[in-house]
Amino acid sequence: MALQANWDDLRLLLAVSRRGSLLQAGQLLGIAASTVSRRLTQLEAALGEPLVERGVEGCWLTARGQSLVEVAVAAEAGLRRQTAADVSGGQTELCGSVLVSAGEGFSSCVLQAASRFTSLHPRCSVELMVTADFHKIVRGAADIALRTAHLGEPSLIYRPMGKLAYGVFADARYLKRFPGVSLATAVNIALLPPLDMLPQMRAAKAAGLDRAQISVNSFAVQLESVRRGMGVAVLPRILAKGLNEVFLDLELPDMEVYLVTRPQALKQAHIRGFFDILERVLLEALSVERVED
Repeated sequence: MALQANWDDLRLLLAVSRRGSLLQAGQLLGIAASTVSRRLTQLEAALGEPLVERGVEGCWLTARGQSLVEVAVAAEAGLRRQTAADVSGGQTELCGSVLVSAGEGFSSCVLQAASRFTSLHPRCSVELMVTADFHKIVRGAADIALRTAHLGEPSLIYRPMGKLAYGVFADARYLKRFPGVSLATAVNIALLPPLDMLPQMRAAKAAGLDRAQISVNSFAVQLESVRRGMGVAVLPRILAKGLNEVFLDLELPDMEVYLVTRPQALKQAHIRGFFDILERVLLEALSVERVED
């Protein structure tokens, strides 16, 4: 027997989808994680099928759970439009939260876009999830994602933004301590697996940049290490402001940058508004990089 979930049920499932854990979903809704778990179990029992798969690293939606989240997103959008109309007397005013998933290297662009967007639309908010999980956008846990790979999901919109160029960079202090440094003698601030398998990292290592005394699992920490004069590193040129590019003859492959979203998300005015601003910020940043290049 089919059963229709009410808004409270949908809101609960939406929170779990967006936060990826019962604890964080409870924090978002202001209830205990045990309450989230109990209500989910009750809903699954009423529907007669599982909605969420639970694991030690969090939880994720089943196919049935994902279909209900799509209903929840549409319902949430309708409520926001109605609330905005009630408050503004029918005048168009954007209202709502936009969830963005991006890697560390793109956080500054997202924050710049968020500043512009919230200044224009004070009733809106932006939440940034810094993650390398390419599947959050598919599972509905994010409205917009920044990616450097096209996974070919037919249900998603991939908007190409341009190419991210790479080079090897060092701080002036490091170069002063080690004049005449070469690929063979440079201390490389390397990345731990699986990040070390990025094509730029593999190309640099194949060229001889393989003396890695320090390895990290974070692009932000890698950049900070270089700025401290601890070594050299393969970095996107867009992030290497104030650093010196070395080994200019070394050619490293570019990476395509995509702005990714779902067609349903762009039907919501506040998400579309932020998408457009973020697109402009990225195009500006990547075009400046090409000019400086």
